[in-house]
Amino acid sequence: MIKAGRKAISPMIATVLLIAFTVAVGGILSLWLTSLASTQTETTGSAAEKQVLCARSVLTIDEVDYSTTANSNITVSYTYGTENLTAVNIYFIDSKRASYNKSQTGTSYSISPGEIRTYAVTSTGLTGADFQDVKVVAMCQSTYPVSGECKTGQGCMNKRAS
Repeated sequence: MIKAGRKAISPMIATVLLIAFTVAVGGILSLWLTSLASTQTETTGSAAEKQVLCARSVLTIDEVDYSTTANSNITVSYTYGTENLTAVNIYFIDSKRASYNKSQTGTSYSISPGEIRTYAVTSTGLTGADFQDVKVVAMCQSTYPVSGECKTGQGCMNKRAS
């Protein structure tokens, strides 16, 4: 009696199948990596472009008309830049570098390129002798902060008698 044996594929066919499988997997990986690299390049390029546009933005505090008994008026110029700035916040900073956000609650301040704005903020109750700086911070493209600062002793600081 002759036993029926299993037949194996020839070494030549095995080699061809192995090469074909390797090429197919390589092709799929190549397509996926190309797509991934393209997406990452577009995302990074877009973010870099926004960051460059915002880096050109400059806020200048022209005058701080400061009072501890009434509203203070902060005049801000936005002379350099091309993007609208939103979420403008005004901070009074004391000698210990503590910061007090005095922007009006519920008010969304904004400023456009070439604009000069005067913001009236409540400074009642702040101890004026201790304040050193006023800082204005705005958001460019809702992501990148742009700021300007006026320090005691600079021409922009005008403390009214309390």
